Amino acid sequence: MSRIALLRCTRYDDALLRRIIMDGLEKIGFDFGCLKNARTALKPNLLMAAPIEKAVITHPAFFRAVAEIVIDHGGHPILAESPGFGSLESVIKQVGYLDIVRELSIEVAAMSPSVILHNERARTFKRIEISGAYCDVDMILSLPKFKTHGLTYVTGAVKNLFGTIPGLKKSHMHMRCPKSPEFSQWLLDLYGTLLNGFDKPMPIYTIMDAIIGQEGEGPGLSGTPRAIGAVIIGQDPVAIDYVATSVVGLDYKKVDTITQGFKRDFAVSHPDDIQIIGQTIAEMRVTDFKPTRTSISSHFLRGPLVGHFVKNLVVEKPWPSPAKCTLCYKCKTICPAGAISPAEHDAKIPTYDYKKCIRCFCCMEICPEAAIVLKNGPLTWLLG
Repeated sequence: MSRIALLRCTRYDDALLRRIIMDGLEKIGFDFGCLKNARTALKPNLLMAAPIEKAVITHPAFFRAVAEIVIDHGGHPILAESPGFGSLESVIKQVGYLDIVRELSIEVAAMSPSVILHNERARTFKRIEISGAYCDVDMILSLPKFKTHGLTYVTGAVKNLFGTIPGLKKSHMHMRCPKSPEFSQWLLDLYGTLLNGFDKPMPIYTIMDAIIGQEGEGPGLSGTPRAIGAVIIGQDPVAIDYVATSVVGLDYKKVDTITQGFKRDFAVSHPDDIQIIGQTIAEMRVTDFKPTRTSISSHFLRGPLVGHFVKNLVVEKPWPSPAKCTLCYKCKTICPAGAISPAEHDAKIPTYDYKKCIRCFCCMEICPEAAIVLKNGPLTWLLG
């Protein structure tokens, strides 16, 4: 049985957030005494330097509230995160974290070099490379943002741990695991490795920012901010993602990290194993929440016999807009498949090779101009 606190919160007010987060931690039986003298990694979602109102990142007020709770109980908060693009130092300057870090004297972790952790209980990946910063902490408080996601349908508690992987090594994992089922298995192996790969088990708690999330084509600037009004707290990220997905009325069976997570030996194997404390899902339900359009083709992509020709006919693809693109080539830098090359001749957009494109949508989520949209394949209507 996993205890998950589901609490209503509709605004990013510091005092209110501290009170609600404290209440949620108490509800799940969190021992505040474990924070005393503990080096506590705070792991928000800092995908990129994006305006706060776009709901791409964990809100800075949310981060502040958790950091203040750690400090109030004698702990030492450490900001430990690896953005999808750009250095941690440059991103926190642009998203309102730097003032908090300075005011509260929060240590900012050096995310390199990396280390290899071993986990013989993993399903597939028994050796995983993570930032060495996590070897120097006593616990991890993960602070994800709940958003839709083109590849994994939603991104929340499980996927937030992807940021423990340093730099562009994250893109390499998209190349090794280009489809949602295998990528989700890897994410679950990562979670298990963080739990069991250190010399002693690593306590990991999740405090989810679902006050304002993203719907539509998340998790980057192409997503649409949507008020959800929830803070979700617990120790099992699979259970937290199930609760968050259910609150917004999406089908959890489309989320591979949840369905595959239920088959692991982490904490829960079925929704009935989750004890929700605070509000109920029915009380918090958000109606008309829009999923990503790539969910239409997500199951089709799982077929082992789908070739590039058929995929390009049926599956949505990232498509840069000449009206918005500035040719910054961040998409080219992050593309794990090497499917993007410089613009040809006088073109105003990069050149995409859709035979190489693995549909990880990294380019779309990292584009600073929201210039990349989804374009239907000629036969996408068949899957509708």
